[in-house]
This record gives sequence, structure tokens and C-alpha cells, in this order.
Amino acid sequence: MSKKFIQAKKGSSSLDLACRQQKQLLYFTTSEIQEEARNDYFQNYVESKYYNNDVFLNWVKSIFKNDNFLSFAKYYRNPNPSSKLVNTRIKEPLSRVFFSEDNYFNYWINGKEVEYPKELEDDFEENLFDHIIFRYNDIIVHDLHDTNEPYRYFVDINKVVSIDVDGNCIEKIAYSGKIHYEGEDIYGYVYLDDEKYEFYTQGYDLVLSETHDYGQCPATFVVKKKFDNDPIVKESIFSYLRAELEEYTFLKTLQRLTHPNGAFPIITQIEAKMLNDDNMDFDNDGTEPMSLDQINGQVSHEARGTAGSGRGSNTQAGSIITVPAITKEDGSIDMELSKNFFTYYHTPVDILNYINDRIKELESEIITSSLGSYSERNDVSMTELQTRKGIVSMEDKLRWFSNTMSFSREKSDNMMLSLKYGKDNVRTDIFYGSDFFMQTESMIYDMFNKAPNAIERKNLLVRLAQRRNMYNKEKSKREVILYKLLPYSSDAEFDIAVEKDKVGDKEFELQTRFNYWIAQFESMYGSICSFWEDTNANESEKIVLLNNLIFNLIPVNNGKETSN
Repeated sequence: MSKKFIQAKKGSSSLDLACRQQKQLLYFTTSEIQEEARNDYFQNYVESKYYNNDVFLNWVKSIFKNDNFLSFAKYYRNPNPSSKLVNTRIKEPLSRVFFSEDNYFNYWINGKEVEYPKELEDDFEENLFDHIIFRYNDIIVHDLHDTNEPYRYFVDINKVVSIDVDGNCIEKIAYSGKIHYEGEDIYGYVYLDDEKYEFYTQGYDLVLSETHDYGQCPATFVVKKKFDNDPIVKESIFSYLRAELEEYTFLKTLQRLTHPNGAFPIITQIEAKMLNDDNMDFDNDGTEPMSLDQINGQVSHEARGTAGSGRGSNTQAGSIITVPAITKEDGSIDMELSKNFFTYYHTPVDILNYINDRIKELESEIITSSLGSYSERNDVSMTELQTRKGIVSMEDKLRWFSNTMSFSREKSDNMMLSLKYGKDNVRTDIFYGSDFFMQTESMIYDMFNKAPNAIERKNLLVRLAQRRNMYNKEKSKREVILYKLLPYSSDAEFDIAVEKDKVGDKEFELQTRFNYWIAQFESMYGSICSFWEDTNANESEKIVLLNNLIFNLIPVNNGKETSN
């Protein structure tokens, strides 16, 4: 049955589409290493039908004349411009998915909650993030080193030879691979279904067969959402941007091609008679240059007046050129020859402006489509309404990414633990979150000033601590605890309470010397974060306990210490 499944190449048309789509987008999102060019490197491709397997340059070759294509190809460099845009302006903002406020990763093994199972201590999360961006059609396969020793790896979609799916679940899969068996490497096909792992040689001979008790095929897709209603071809954040990425790369290369024309413009020069080293006109002395020295010795009569050697370009720096004086009929000197002896031609400014403007439009379109319209760049001036809409837009994109990460991570982690402990003995609940700290600190401060009550202000202070320290979980946790212990969330609240004589001596001391009394507490009880985590109580009980312990440290009434 498994041998026939491999030979049948089930789903081959969809697999071909998935491979082609991923390859096309990888070209513009990851690029390649620049090849070294020989003298005949580009000319050979002009003379051949195709520019090797480079789909982009093949397309450029089809729309350009040979000379124009040669110029373009020489200025096209890798990593290409679109891959730089993706990796410097898009990938990093998407990593905010790791730092949401409301994410959770819950695991239960044999009925007990486990903070983070040791079987999952690998670099899977980072690899999954990269695959969702760049290699979204690949497959995650889960295998066993030995009994109850699971591991996982990614299989390139172009290695898959046959696949059977039901919705988002893979029922059977076969892909090319190799195993080390009885002291030698054997190349062939790996087969997986809901009962077994098998390996066949390239001649379809069965080498080994192992069973598993997971109950499902231990393979899953990297991305959940399908493209164009095909369950095997998945949707990437760049799936509908291929044309824009291509045009962006095309125009950036044309822009690079025009830059040298600014430094080295096209020059026309009035033709002058050429003289040999004896000041004889080659046109009239009856001789022809017979050697390279004679050829190099040909310079214009006007260039004989150039300072330094008579050889080289008339336009080089420091050149002094004399031209014959021509008298007009009225006896004056005609200066047109000296003015127009050289004429310089640059690329027209309107063409340069068009290329620049179109590149900016494309760049904005690609970034907005990938991330939403929100920007944290200081050089972007936006109204409050635009900023709010931009935040909603980017949060929508991040939620899509979060849902994709959550789907793949939960299925993979569940498979890993099930292969170790048994499917019925594990449970996972994973969510990468939906709140990504999009408000800037200045925006939170503005909201704080407009907050209607102390509860809102306290919540905003907690949010500020989380936003400011979203890349430092420990520091964020500490600041959140301190804000919850601070008696008054703002100086304005505190001043009103003092004015109305509503502040006790200990509250006044704690509010005005807060950091000092926290330091006193930690010198006696240790880290306030550790104390918080080690206390077996709910949040309200922890706050009351901490406040009482801190108040016990504060002396009042002329230095006499009291306690609660």
C-alpha cells in the first residue's frame, strides 16, 4: 500500500504549484549570493535562449534588447533590493509576535501542569517564525530517535513526492530522504501515516518499517491558511505581492544603472584633426599608424595645448585646452567654439524623479500590505486618527501571524509530547496573543492624563511597564509589581489626598520615598519578584501581604516603630 502511494505521486499538481510559488517568492525575499562574473559571463547568456534558471532575469531578457539587457544584468546585484527590504523593514517588526501582553503556553502531562517540558527545549520557535515568512509551504515532521525520544524537523516542499490531506491534517506523506543503515547511507523515500514510518530505496525496496502509537500521521503544515482553495498550497504574507516585489527589484536596478551617468555623463566633442608626434596631420602625411605607440600618439591639435602629457582624455582634471580663434565678419572673436567644444548629456531629471517616486510608492505598498499602515519611524508625521488606524491595521496583521504561529506550534508540541507520553496523557493550549504593545510611551502618557479615574490610571501604568520592557520579561514583571504597590498612581492624586488630609503617615512616607522602602524590603526579604512568585496566594492577597510587610519597616511618630 505505501509503495503504491509513493509511486502514485498523489497531489503532484498541487505540490508543483506549491514549489513554484515558494521558489518565486524566495527569489525576492531571501535572494542568493552574488556570482563572480567572467569576461564572457553575460555575453553567453545573451547568446543562449535562457538566463540559466533565473526567472527574473529571463523576464528582463524577454522585454529588453540585448544591449539593454547586458547593461541591466551588469548592474543587478545580490542580495537583491527586495530581499533587503523584507529582511530589514518587515521581518523585524513581525518578531513583535513573540512579545504580546496576553500570550500563554500551557502544558499538561499525566494530569499535571508543566511550565515548559524539557522535550521542547530546541530552537523550533525561531525556525517556525522564519519558515512562516519564507518557507511557508514546508512540512514539519516528527520522528523518534529511539523509544520515547521524539524530535522534529522541517521537510522542504520540493522533496515531497506524494501527499494525502484532509482539511489541514496530513493523512499520508512521502518525501525523498536518506537514512544511515547498517553502516552506509541509503537514499530513497520516507513514508509516514497514522500507524508507521517506512523507508524505501530509490528502487522502491522496503528497507525498514517502524510503528508508532500517535494515532495520526506525525506531520503537519507550517501554515494553516490555504491559497486559492488548494489545501496543499499555503498562503504567505507575500503571496499577493510577487508583482510588486519584482517591479521594486527591477526599478532599483534601473536606478543603480542611472547613477554612473551623473558622475560620467555622455560627452560630445567637436571633431579636430589628429596629429602625429611630428605635428604632421595623419590625413595628409601619407602614412598610417603602424604600431600601438603611433596609435596612442594620436591626439587632437587642440589637445597639444593641454598641460602635461598630450595623451589621455581631454576632460581629465586640470586639462588646459586651446582652440583656434575665429574672427566674425564684424572683426569680433566668435566664442561659440570654446563654449561648445564639449557638450555633456545627463539623464533627464524628470525620469530620475519618476523612478524615485515609483520606488517609494512600491516600498510603501509592500510594507503596508505586509505590516499594516502603522509606523514607529520618527520621520513619519501622522495625525492621532491616522496613528490609531495604523495601530489597528498592524495589529490585524500581527494577529494573523499570531494565529498561524499558535496553530503550528500547538500541533507540533502536542505531537512531540504525544510520541513521548501517549496521546491521551498530554494536553496543550498555546496562544501567541492578540495585544502587541502598539501604543508608544508618549501615547500611553497622553491616555494617562485623560484617564477618568484611578483604576484606569493604574492599568495604564501597568501597560506602560509592559510596553517599555516588552523585550525584558523580568524587568517588566518587577515594574508591574511596584506599580501595584505604589499608593497613588499620580502626583495629582496624591496632592489632592494630602490637601484633604486623607493620607496617613505611613502612606505619605511610602509614596514620597517609595524606592528607598522597596530597597529596605528587599534587603530583608530578598527580590520582590521572587517573593511574589513564591507566595502561594491570589494577587489581592499578595498585595495586602507586601504592603503590610513594607509598612512594618516604616517608623512613624517620632521614630517609634509600629506594626500592622
